[in-house]
Amino acid sequence: MRKRIPFDVLFLMIVLVLIVIGITAIYSAGSYLGQAKYGSSQYFLIAHLMRLTIGLLLMVLFIKIDFRYLLDLSPALLGFAVLLLLYVLFNGAFYNGSRRAFLVGGISFQPSEFAKIALILYLAKYFADNRKNIEDFNQGLMPALVALAVVVFFIALEPDLGSAVIIFIIAMIMIFLAGASFYHLTALASATVVVISIFLKLYPYQLQRISSYFSAIRGVGKLPYQITQSLISFGNGGVFGVGLGNSRQKMHFLPYPYNDFIFSIIGEEMGLIGCAIILTLFLLLLWRGMWIATHAPDKAGQLLAIGIIASITIYALFNAGIALNLLPVTGITMPFISYGGSSLIMNLVGVGILLNISMQNGARRYRSGRKSSYSKKTTKKSRNVRRH
Repeated sequence: MRKRIPFDVLFLMIVLVLIVIGITAIYSAGSYLGQAKYGSSQYFLIAHLMRLTIGLLLMVLFIKIDFRYLLDLSPALLGFAVLLLLYVLFNGAFYNGSRRAFLVGGISFQPSEFAKIALILYLAKYFADNRKNIEDFNQGLMPALVALAVVVFFIALEPDLGSAVIIFIIAMIMIFLAGASFYHLTALASATVVVISIFLKLYPYQLQRISSYFSAIRGVGKLPYQITQSLISFGNGGVFGVGLGNSRQKMHFLPYPYNDFIFSIIGEEMGLIGCAIILTLFLLLLWRGMWIATHAPDKAGQLLAIGIIASITIYALFNAGIALNLLPVTGITMPFISYGGSSLIMNLVGVGILLNISMQNGARRYRSGRKSSYSKKTTKKSRNVRRH
């Protein structure tokens, strides 16, 4: 009987626990606004479950697709992602001063989420194929930097500075681990500072938001309204929280309690303990994702796994940091927990890819084990023959 090669069950279990926590938090955080706006306390829960179902189905599909096939398609996927980013700039829904998404089958789709996965795939493939030239700027780094610059530039134009910064950080991690020289990394970081400065001059309100944040930290200015309400949520929750469903801040006080600031509602209802559990789960997810990366069957799989797990972890840390006033407000969701469409779906696609990488590693170990077992049996038989 043929032995099946399992994927990393522990990684999947951590993701599922986060999803269950997210379902509970969304129902609690969105119940009041759902009843007030749409006449149903379950409105946001039902919508989230529909998106979650799509995401889980895609996750199962991508578990079964060899990640190497996706790597081969990465240039085409990246090109398609750039076209979507261009499309949303001109035809996306205008909301809160930006064009970040358009509707697909009634679901808000953000091309930046698709572009993030496409770019990670492309960089993993490119650096694995060009590892010998990685220290050569023109032949090694330049093509990858052009792809990165195009994606980040179009996302920043939406404008979505938060996603642009995170995608840039993910790419820098991959470039560093691919073996780029320290000199090139330093030069790239310096150039990035210049580009960000120019961008902030083109979009003064983004500069104003950052300036207000640092002024408030120094005690010169006032905190933004949503941050004030977020900190009140954590203060109300204390160590043990006020109990599930008992949040007061979700009642028209805290904006987006089911999405951008869901971590604040969790802090209010589940307290410091609940927040610590969630952050611990993300750290465990990072540990397990890095285990998958270090045991990947090849360099491309290793870089791909690192890019995906870095994306999930950084988004989670940014979301928590914003809610705690450790970072400026940028509209970043918490993976698997925040109410969302494309972000939830694409994160689950990323999980599927990671699990496929873990399956490939399992297959390699299994084949190695079979060869070792066969070798031992052959040696034993030969010894018996010599004895007779």
